[in-house]
Amino acid sequence: MAVHAPARPGHRRGQAAERPARRRWLRPVALATGLTLVGGCAGAYLYIRHLDANIQHAPLGAGNAPPPGGAADEHGRTAMNILIIGTDSRKDLGGAYGDRQNVGQGNNDVNIVLHVYPDRRSAVALDLPRDTLIDLPACKDPQSGRTAPAVRHRPLNEAMGRGGPGCVQDTVQSVTRLKIDHFAVVNFQGVKDLTDAVDGVDVTLCRPIKDSDSHLDLPAGRSHLTGEQGLQFVRTRHAVQDGTAVGRFSMQRDFLSALLRKLTDRGTLLDPTKAFPVIEAATRSITVDDAIAGTTKLVGLASELKDIKPAEVAFAQPPVEYTQDDPDRELRQKDRLVQPAADQLFALVRADKSLTGGPDQAPDPAAGTGAGTGASTGAGTAPAASAPAAAPPADPPAAPSTVAVNVVNGVGTPGLATSAQKTLAGLGYPVTLGHNTPQPVAASTVRYGQADRKGAAEAVARALGLPESAVAAEGGGRSLLVTLGADYRAGAPGAAAGPAPVPTAVPSDASVHTGDETACSGGARFGTFVR
Repeated sequence: MAVHAPARPGHRRGQAAERPARRRWLRPVALATGLTLVGGCAGAYLYIRHLDANIQHAPLGAGNAPPPGGAADEHGRTAMNILIIGTDSRKDLGGAYGDRQNVGQGNNDVNIVLHVYPDRRSAVALDLPRDTLIDLPACKDPQSGRTAPAVRHRPLNEAMGRGGPGCVQDTVQSVTRLKIDHFAVVNFQGVKDLTDAVDGVDVTLCRPIKDSDSHLDLPAGRSHLTGEQGLQFVRTRHAVQDGTAVGRFSMQRDFLSALLRKLTDRGTLLDPTKAFPVIEAATRSITVDDAIAGTTKLVGLASELKDIKPAEVAFAQPPVEYTQDDPDRELRQKDRLVQPAADQLFALVRADKSLTGGPDQAPDPAAGTGAGTGASTGAGTAPAASAPAAAPPADPPAAPSTVAVNVVNGVGTPGLATSAQKTLAGLGYPVTLGHNTPQPVAASTVRYGQADRKGAAEAVARALGLPESAVAAEGGGRSLLVTLGADYRAGAPGAAAGPAPVPTAVPSDASVHTGDETACSGGARFGTFVR
C-alpha cells in the first residue's frame, strides 16, 4: 500500500493558481513562434513566386535538329553547353544609348558558349563575334509561328530577329556543332543590374580610355565599375584594339572575369544580404529556356557550377579575318572564320580537351596490341616457326595541315560539299570547294596524284565514311580531289570510318585566356588584330 506524504498547506492551491498564469505566458509565445515559422515559410514561398514571375522564358531551338551531345566520361557524366546571348535591346532604358526604337528582342550582339566539362570543375567560354559571316538556318519564330528561310553569308547577329533566342541557338549549333543544353539572354539593363547587385567590379586599364560611342571615360590603372560603367565597359570597341566587335571581346572577357571572381568570392554568395540582390537582379534581367524557367531550377543549375573557379575558366575566341574583299559592299566591314583553325578549336571543345594545358596527350588507340600483347604467354616463349614474318609498318598518312583537299559536289544537293568541308576542316585539312560536276555522279571518289599521298587519301575517305574502293590514283598533283556522289551521306560516316580524329593542340592563332588573369585591359588600338 502506497504511503503519500501529506500535502503542504496551500501547495495545491498555489499550483493550481500557477498553471493559468503560465498558460497565459506560454500561449502568446507559442503563437508568435508558430506565426514566425508559418510567416517565414509563407514569406519564402511568396518570394520564390515573385522571383519566378520575374523570369522570362522561351523554347529551346527553332525547328532544327540539334547535333549529338558529347561523349560520357568514365563516370557517365557528359559536358553541358550554356549559350549566353547579350542583346542590344534598349528596353527599360528610357531612350538612353540611342536607337530609341530598339526596345524588343534586339540583335544577338554577344554570343558566348559556356562549355562546362563533365567533371563540373572547369569550363570554356567560347566567343563568336557578332559580325561573323555565316550561313543562317531556317528558323521558326515561336511567337509569330512564321518560318524565316535559310540564308547564306549573313552576319551572326541577325539570328535573333529571325526567330528569337532559339534561332541563335540553332545558328550557333550549326557553326560549332556543339549541342546547346540551355540559353540565357541578357539585355543592356541586365548588365547594369548585375554589376550593381555585386556592388561593382574592379578592372585595370593599360591606358586611359575615352570612347564617344559607349561613353566610357576611365583613367589608366585600377577602376571600380558601377552598373552604368559596367555597361559602358562591355560596349566599348572603337577605342580599343582594332575598333571592332572582335577586339571588344577583350573588354567583355575582362569584365566577365572580374564578375566571376566577385561571384565566387565567399563574401558574396554566402552572405544573404549580398546574395539576394544578385538573385533578384538575375531573375529580373534574363530570359532563359523553358527547361530552367524557375528559381529552384536556376538554383539547381547554379549548384552544378559552384565548384568552377576563375582559374579553371578558359576564355577562347576562334581566329577571324576581315572581309574587305567581299563582293557585297555592305559586308566589307564584317569578318569570317579562319579555317581550318576555327573548326579545330571547336573540335577540341567538343572532345572536352583542355585549352590551357598544352598539347593533348591522347592515348594511342593501337597501344596494347601487336607484339606487346604476347607477354602474357610467358617470358622466353618463342613464336612458332611457321608464323609468317610481320609485314613492315605502313607509312603513316601525312599531317592533315599539309594536305590540301578540293571537294566537288557531284550530286547537286545544296550544302553537300559544305558538309564535307566542315568535317575535313575540323580535322585540320585545308579545304576548298570546287564547282559542281556537269553530270550527276553515282559513286564518290577520293583521288590522289603522287604515291606518298595514298595514305592521306585513305584517311580522308575514312573520315567521310567512304569505302576503301573510293580511293584511286589519278594525275600527279599534291592535293586530293574529293568528288561526292549519290552514295555520300552528309554527317553520317560509315561504321568502318571510326571516330574522327581530334586535333592535338589549340591552333596557334586562336586567342585563349583564363578567368584569373588580372593583366590590364584595353591594349593599343589596332595593336592585336590586323585589318
